[in-house]
Amino acid sequence: MALSRKDKIIKYSNAIASRLDLTLVDKELNYGRGIGRADNYCIINNRSIIFEIEFSQRHPEMNVLKSWMYLEKNKQEKIFVIQHITNTEAVSPNRVGLCSWLGEKIKKEMNDRFDYYLIKNAIKQQDIVEIKNILRKN
Repeated sequence: MALSRKDKIIKYSNAIASRLDLTLVDKELNYGRGIGRADNYCIINNRSIIFEIEFSQRHPEMNVLKSWMYLEKNKQEKIFVIQHITNTEAVSPNRVGLCSWLGEKIKKEMNDRFDYYLIKNAIKQQDIVEIKNILRKN
């Protein structure tokens, strides 16, 4: 039996989280009215670690933009978005590039309130190392 989308999101996000020694809530994070939701998350030291898992998302950049709008409305919040595009062949290369560009743009605008990391295709050990470094710095 095939997994539901929600079950796939939990499976994929927890596969990353377990390698980072994080325990996720296994629920969507509601950014608030008019913004939307994130796939899964946990909160560590007053910072939300947010997972966006993209299987066949036509507009993955929207999941990065939602975090910006949330931060604009919630000046005290800090977040780290970990976005995993599980198959970049299923997403326009322009949109994958736009995710990275937006992540960097938001990071510059929000200073220490925002971090972003994009995983493309299979998770590599280097991804885990870099994410752990980001988690340590804050």
